[in-house]
Amino acid sequence: MVDDEISGPRGRLAAMVRKYRRRAGLTQQETAESAGLSVGALRDLEQGRVARPRGSTLRMLGDVLELSHGELAELLREVDEGSAVGLRIEVLGPLRVWVHGKLVDPGSETQRLLLGMLALSPNHPVPRNTLLEMICGECPRGQTGHLLQSRISRLRGRLQPNRAESESDDILAAVHGGYRLSVADGQHDLKIYYRTVIRARAARDHGDLSAACELFAEAVRLWRGEPLAGLDALQSHPTVVRLAHEYRTVVVEYAAVAAELGRYHAALPLLRRAADTDSLNEAVHRELMIALAGGGQQAAALAVFDTLRHRLADELGADPGPDLTAAYYRILRQEVAAPEVVPITAHRQLPPATTDFTGRAAQLRELWDALPAPGKSNSMTICAILGMGGVGKTKLAVQMAHRLLADGRYRDIQLHADLRGYASRPPAEPAVVLGSFLRLLGVPSDRIPASLDDRSALYRDRLYDKHALVLLDNVAGESQLLPLLPAGPDNLVLVTSRRTLWLDGAHTLSLSAFTADEARRVLIRAVGEARVAAEPDAVDQVLTRYGRLPLAVALVARRLQSRSTWRFADFLERLDEVGGPLNEQARGSRHLRAVFDLSYQALDPVHQRLFRLLGLHPRDDFTVYSVAALAALTSAQTRQQLDRLVDEHMIVEVDRHHYRLPGLLADYARDRAASAESRQERRSALTRLLTSSCTAVPSLAEYGGPSPRRDVISHG
Repeated sequence: MVDDEISGPRGRLAAMVRKYRRRAGLTQQETAESAGLSVGALRDLEQGRVARPRGSTLRMLGDVLELSHGELAELLREVDEGSAVGLRIEVLGPLRVWVHGKLVDPGSETQRLLLGMLALSPNHPVPRNTLLEMICGECPRGQTGHLLQSRISRLRGRLQPNRAESESDDILAAVHGGYRLSVADGQHDLKIYYRTVIRARAARDHGDLSAACELFAEAVRLWRGEPLAGLDALQSHPTVVRLAHEYRTVVVEYAAVAAELGRYHAALPLLRRAADTDSLNEAVHRELMIALAGGGQQAAALAVFDTLRHRLADELGADPGPDLTAAYYRILRQEVAAPEVVPITAHRQLPPATTDFTGRAAQLRELWDALPAPGKSNSMTICAILGMGGVGKTKLAVQMAHRLLADGRYRDIQLHADLRGYASRPPAEPAVVLGSFLRLLGVPSDRIPASLDDRSALYRDRLYDKHALVLLDNVAGESQLLPLLPAGPDNLVLVTSRRTLWLDGAHTLSLSAFTADEARRVLIRAVGEARVAAEPDAVDQVLTRYGRLPLAVALVARRLQSRSTWRFADFLERLDEVGGPLNEQARGSRHLRAVFDLSYQALDPVHQRLFRLLGLHPRDDFTVYSVAALAALTSAQTRQQLDRLVDEHMIVEVDRHHYRLPGLLADYARDRAASAESRQERRSALTRLLTSSCTAVPSLAEYGGPSPRRDVISHG
């Protein structure tokens, strides 16, 4: 089948998969076997016969075909996996905006109102006059047009903070007679909600009640409160009013499917809230009665009917409808079964330990020595493993956890959560993580408290007298972590983060790159001792080019393992041809760049600028004074910003005045500087540094080696 015989999203997806497979030089058979698929399934996907492939399937293909983060995101967007994209707007609750996984403030009240109005009609123009009505009281008559344009411009800047690198310039566009907010399906919670409800209804209509129940649950979980809560001017908007009504309809459908499966508790909290909100809605009260009776609360179910019957008579002069009455008699005859509730517990949640774990003996010993002897502690223990992206924090934490279990410690419970502090999706909400933990600890869903504080208290209670280990990976910061800390004296928390964390009483381990011996052992394990011993100088050069970063070393090892004819010298030639490790187009190099991208995007614009300017510095080690000249800042300002980069593990502090860009981050900083700074800005920064190096910055001379003046000129 040729490309142009398929049209629409399926055609685009099929063409992309075929293109990437052919680029990788793989047959369908080879690709399918590596991705764990059947050849027929891959063939159907490439011929456009699969309407909605699973996101997990595409991610497996992405690994096999060595796709970059951007290429994988493009594939996922075709199946509405929009969490992979940079922008996400949420209106099902208070207005929220995420940009590259970071919560962004839309700005003033006026800007929030404008964004809320535009977000209620995604991908459709909103007339200019309609938007003007939202702000007409803010300025004198005749100036509203200018104010609207100004607020839209500011709003666009919030949604696209790095416009020069944006994939699209059309997120907030002026169209004839108004403005339009353009978003992909996965970038807007309202669009995700509608599509999920459609899928749930289709599953129900085809008799797959279990899938329908899960999809309805997924849809209602998107609701964080009333649509655009807090923006009072929009509460009477027709879309907001309609959404509230449609939500109650979906809750009723969800409850009906759950009841058929005997899962009466699943929708009970939602039904209670819906009944309180719409006190005359018979469909909501009918499902509430059935859910209560199915959960063994027959008297409460009958009381709901009696209360509603009197309310209908008093306010509407009407009797209950036939469906509500039929449910009442079913309950009277005890025809609503109360299933036996057996909470599911799953206490063993650690990720598997890798069989190829190498090195880190000193770090494992340090962590082990930091732990109290069994039965000798009177408080919970925290060990925090911190370091730059790709340094192996998670592998070390998992290895440590499994060694403790093998030694017979913390055997009662092991919990694990990826908090997505540095990920393409928004960071995990502590309340959601606690809800998952409590269910794994055997707490029925309807018994899990609604508030974060109550969930945290119940979680601490469940773990207090247990020998429990909790692994919290990829932590964004203290506010995300603190509610997830248990309190029992026999509880251990292993934490990993790229950001320096300030935790009372915690043992902190700062993880750096492999030693030369550790890095060599990784290579030996992958390609054999003879191959490594044959080219000692080339091996050292490869490891130096990659900064002995564990992730990079592992990727190099796999690359050479799959290319048995390559020598290390051949690999070095390839690096020279493409201009360095980050420019090689193998999957590993693209993955490294994606890891650094996430760290860079977590910085605010001020610190992003300084990091880029460090890429212009003639050396990878530098002083406060030379950076101050480069960035046109005072020494105090520079020191403060450099300290923040140290806390984010983007640079290393050598001593009070000296800092260093470690390994591949130096290459990454240079690439960022070349792509983000204009030629004039680069020249101005280097001129400031050159001038200062001759007069006020004697510290440059401390470096030795070539003349700093010559280095600076060569970078210009």
